[in-house]
Amino acid sequence: MKQVLRFVAMMSGVGVVVAVSTGLAAENFSYSGKYSAQHVKGTPSGSPDSVLEVVQSENDIEITRVESGKRTTSRCPFNGPEGDYTSPGGVAGKCKAQLKGKNLIVESVVLTHLQPTATVRMHTKERWQLSGDGKTLTIKSDVDFPDFPAGVSATVAGDTSTTTKYTRTENP
Repeated sequence: MKQVLRFVAMMSGVGVVVAVSTGLAAENFSYSGKYSAQHVKGTPSGSPDSVLEVVQSENDIEITRVESGKRTTSRCPFNGPEGDYTSPGGVAGKCKAQLKGKNLIVESVVLTHLQPTATVRMHTKERWQLSGDGKTLTIKSDVDFPDFPAGVSATVAGDTSTTTKYTRTENP
């Protein structure tokens, strides 16, 4: 169980969930742009920067993350088949996106290897929320493990909820 908890703690940064909220109608939301993570209290000032580069089209959203100098790109289709996802740690998986009211919901699933013989799916659901002025993006991420019984998944994923705020640095 300790291995699982350590693994979960390490992987909590893998997924990002973002909640997006503005006064505009969902079809008018545009998340396209470049965002820089805001400094989080309690983290060392020398923490690596995290940057999101987002390109939204009618059919999908392409999310490029740059963390600690490593660049990963995921293309998540809207309301359709799953697309290709790559976690910040480089683990390949599948993703999909959906505009839901004032929120953008991005879900991803990656296979994780807890031990050489144990493979488990890790499901991340992100809710993206854009501030009314479009300058701040808040991403709330929740992680669960569908291969574990519900009680175990809740216990393991209990401390993996994260919220990250980004400042828009460039518009398309």
